[in-house]
Amino acid sequence: MIPKLASLLSLLIFPLLLACASTSEPVLPGSPSAEIPIRRVVLYQNGVGYFERRGKLDGNVFALQARPSQINDLLKSLTVIDLSKGRAVSVSLPLEQRGDRVLSELPQQVRDASGILDVLTVFRGARVEVVGRGQWGNVTGRVVGVEDLRQKDSDKEEVVPDWRLTIKTADGDLVVYPVTAIERITIQDRTLSVGLEQSLDVSLNEGDWKPVWLSVRLAGEEIHDLMASYIVEMPRWKPAYRMVLGKGKQPLLQGWAVVDNVSGEDWVDVQLSLVAGTPMSFVYDLHSPQYTSRLDLTPRAVQRAIAPPRDEPGITEKDRVQRSYAGKRRASEASGPVSETKKAELTRVEADEEAEGEWDEPSEPEPEFEPKPPAPVSLDDALQAEAPREAKTQKMGALFRYDIQDPVTIPDRSSTLVAIVNQRVNGEEVAYFRPELTGGMTSNPYRAVRLRNDTGSTLETGPIAVYSDGTFVGEGFLERMEAGTTSMLTFAIDTHVVLETAQGARDESLRLLKIIDGQLVSEVLRVETITYAIDNRHDRAITAFVKTPKRTDWKLKSQPEGTVVTSDALLVPIRVRGKSKAKLDLEWTKRMERSVEVDSTSSTTLLKLYLSAGKAPPRIAKVIKEVLDLKRQVNDLNDESRRLNQQHGRLSADQDRVRKNLNLLRKTKGNAALQAELTRKLARLESELGKLSGRLVEISESTAELTTRMKVLIRSITLGKSE
Repeated sequence: MIPKLASLLSLLIFPLLLACASTSEPVLPGSPSAEIPIRRVVLYQNGVGYFERRGKLDGNVFALQARPSQINDLLKSLTVIDLSKGRAVSVSLPLEQRGDRVLSELPQQVRDASGILDVLTVFRGARVEVVGRGQWGNVTGRVVGVEDLRQKDSDKEEVVPDWRLTIKTADGDLVVYPVTAIERITIQDRTLSVGLEQSLDVSLNEGDWKPVWLSVRLAGEEIHDLMASYIVEMPRWKPAYRMVLGKGKQPLLQGWAVVDNVSGEDWVDVQLSLVAGTPMSFVYDLHSPQYTSRLDLTPRAVQRAIAPPRDEPGITEKDRVQRSYAGKRRASEASGPVSETKKAELTRVEADEEAEGEWDEPSEPEPEFEPKPPAPVSLDDALQAEAPREAKTQKMGALFRYDIQDPVTIPDRSSTLVAIVNQRVNGEEVAYFRPELTGGMTSNPYRAVRLRNDTGSTLETGPIAVYSDGTFVGEGFLERMEAGTTSMLTFAIDTHVVLETAQGARDESLRLLKIIDGQLVSEVLRVETITYAIDNRHDRAITAFVKTPKRTDWKLKSQPEGTVVTSDALLVPIRVRGKSKAKLDLEWTKRMERSVEVDSTSSTTLLKLYLSAGKAPPRIAKVIKEVLDLKRQVNDLNDESRRLNQQHGRLSADQDRVRKNLNLLRKTKGNAALQAELTRKLARLESELGKLSGRLVEISESTAELTTRMKVLIRSITLGKSE
């Protein structure tokens, strides 16, 4: 029969029913019979685990054990559902207090006690029962004190301590016991006994490691069908992967999760789920009592009743003032603040792994038959067949959950591996260049797998071992991959492939934007070229990908087919045959504004482009045509000037040579005719150089005049608006 909805949702919200018990008595004896087993565990990547317990409880107290570090998460999240007709009444657990506050509430003699002599000394007046050894017997009474009755050892010439305990019995007798004869002391004063226990707990910092029992008290039927859930701090699960590359087959991707059980109890046949993603979680102290500081309004002045004045012989008024001041100072020193003790926190998590296996020796073959060799099996086929069933997957909003299909058993303080992925995926082995990492113009690529996550699952970050041709070839690191995304998984360096990089840049004029104050403002196309030259020294062909970062406001001209676009880069492919070279040219373009002078070379192209569009006003078109005609004349003069300068240079070189030869001939006799001929040649050269120099000066003056006229004309017009 299905229980009614009201009974089914008898929900216990912890903060509403919390009742803290006194620390003087345990809330619940450690009775496992009052527990219900763990049936489901969900582990997250943010350091928490979700637990579900389910079972029948015979009785009205449900016990739950937890470490002190887990209490606050339990208080935030504990939910108890009674599927029978019962209901939760209250929840109790030991009170948590800071060690310094516990010590401050204990008597001074309890705080100072350490060792039997200290205990006997500071517990003076306490009622105790002393059990003695042998002839000393037992005695009950109050501790009077402990003293050292030292005796001199005549043989060794030394003093030997002799501690004696004095007990006052109910009859008034004083019984003296040697401390060495005491077998046991029972403190009959409960307050001192409990205080000493608390002092020892604080000294040991017991609250940081001793398990805490919570008890949920139930009402109603004696047999309760309970389900309890809560979250506590747990280690995050850790993924690890393996990829097997095979010829003619898609890569085989296998994944496991390393799960650590540090919950304090065994997980037996639990339903285990692992969540990829990071839900928000935080720590909040609900266990420790929170005290609020209050203003102390106690009157500071000493209140005294009125009394008649009296004179003290020999006491002056100055003496009275000094006595009053000394008394107030002593009172102030006696009521000083209590120093706080620092509470050390120690958390130790130990994980022990145990593995047992058996090896069965194969039976000997019959001698008359030749053993048949086993059929060859590829590594990836064998691994895929032998791997455990992969987990079922489910998307939960921004999270992703792996549900392990088979029940899992993990002993306390141990780890285990569970399979989460076992699929063939879309991928290929490639060479992957990262020029931005090498910093140089020559580099070697990574061997990588171009992997597309078509498993339908989110793959969390973890290491991955790569196998190819039946052997290990490297390992890489898999970054978190959402389903349907593509990534480059690098696992080795390929020294048989070399990349060389060359760069260049140019501007292409697009249009004239405006003319302001003789300045031509144009729009140009900035083109930056990157050339990748790849030398493949393998015998086989390879597919290479070159990573080039995305550039803000720049566009890639003629993006190659097969380019992989990521959030911050482009992965551009290139196919290279074996023992061959190939080039990949990438052109990044960006539109920019440039300001140029009218006498510059690029201004001619801009003005011609503007006129060819046919949109120039007649007056502006006329001026621009005049400017272009002047620029043509200037260009002609510049061409002539370059030609004459070259000729002038040749004649000057001839002149220097002839002059040197004449100087050499003048040093010897018998060369008069040759000297005369060289003298005439030198004169001709000087005449020609003079004419060339004159023409060059004329060209320079003409060029300056024409340039000035161009600038005046261009300043006479305004095109567009100034900003």
